[in-house]
Amino acid sequence: MMSKLKKRFLPPYYPQDNYSQLHNLTQGSMSIEDYTREIEKLLSKCYFQELKDQTVVTYLSGLDPRYSHMVELQ
Repeated sequence: MMSKLKKRFLPPYYPQDNYSQLHNLTQGSMSIEDYTREIEKLLSKCYFQELKDQTVVTYLSGLDPRYSHMVELQ
């Protein structure tokens, strides 16, 4: 039923837009918590699951370099 609702009420480019937003998201002036929340929101809107390693790379690539280097070291 959910797939029928999505097909009827969401435009056909919806998944591509969410995927594009996910991969172009940068932290900018957002706090790390807000950035993380936004990543999680976009991931939940994508119809497919990325591999865990891909999600980590996507997350780190949008983080402020000061923080991404610290996270990579961990």
